[in-house]
Amino acid sequence: MKNSILFSLVFSTLTVLSVPASFADEVVEPSAPAVVAPGQPAAPEAAVATQTTAAPAPQQPGMLGMALPFVVMLGIMYFLMIRPQQKRMKEHQALISNLKNGDEVVTSAGILGTVAGMNDKVVTLEVSKNVQLKVLKSQVNQVVKGQIKDLQSNA
Repeated sequence: MKNSILFSLVFSTLTVLSVPASFADEVVEPSAPAVVAPGQPAAPEAAVATQTTAAPAPQQPGMLGMALPFVVMLGIMYFLMIRPQQKRMKEHQALISNLKNGDEVVTSAGILGTVAGMNDKVVTLEVSKNVQLKVLKSQVNQVVKGQIKDLQSNA
């Protein structure tokens, strides 16, 4: 009797240790050792009955679940970076297209002047009496009204 109990404990321990890694999280419940009548050999299969239940495999996230963070990031980037930049570009294009002779402007380099002439890509600025500079039309940053004389009188 003691030998059959000892054998069943050893067998159940080996069974638990030999469980594949994929079943490591499963519950193994050994049953009580079978009672064997004296004089009859104990069958190892009858002595230890283990019940294993197959756990469902963890589900992989779907295509939508994997793509959703990227879509959200692109949406945030569009509203925080791309859309404001496009708005500024449209405003700058409108400013350049509305330039005319006599407008007082500031270039991106900080040069203050009055538009003396222009063609498709170049603007001629008069920065002082008889001093003219040619700058790219795209470098005109803003049109100011009457502020240049105020700034020049302080200098």
